[in-house]
Amino acid sequence: MNRKDLVAAAILLVIAGAYFLVAQRIPSSTLDDGVGPRGFPLVLTVALVALAAAIAVRATVTVPAPRGADENKETEARWPRALGLLVLGALYIPAAIVLGYPLALFLLLVAVALYEGKRFSWRMAAVASGGAAFFYVLFEVVLSVRQPEGLLF
Repeated sequence: MNRKDLVAAAILLVIAGAYFLVAQRIPSSTLDDGVGPRGFPLVLTVALVALAAAIAVRATVTVPAPRGADENKETEARWPRALGLLVLGALYIPAAIVLGYPLALFLLLVAVALYEGKRFSWRMAAVASGGAAFFYVLFEVVLSVRQPEGLLF
């Protein structure tokens, strides 16, 4: 049993509960559509609870790896690596302003894959192109959410 994951699942459940309570304070309006202003927060709450449950199940079902000679060596990613991803995400904002949403998102997807140690290939370019196209269609066409228009595109 992995206690760190169980604690994380419990914390996530507390966050989901607090989020649900705060979301229930959103007032109803006569202009509500079928979902209403509480609909999306409720969906997020259910997703958080499902994620917490999955983490808890995984923590209780999986058998921890046997301890080897490197007991003190941490196998999780270090802070500098996480900060590197944060920097890539932060660089997306000025890139979107200059290059536009689709191209900046394509570059972000490629940069994250390269940062994670993947080699650049036609597959990476195809996946990044597909991901950028998917999110463009999702936000611009399906959800009608305007995305940043760049100076170049």
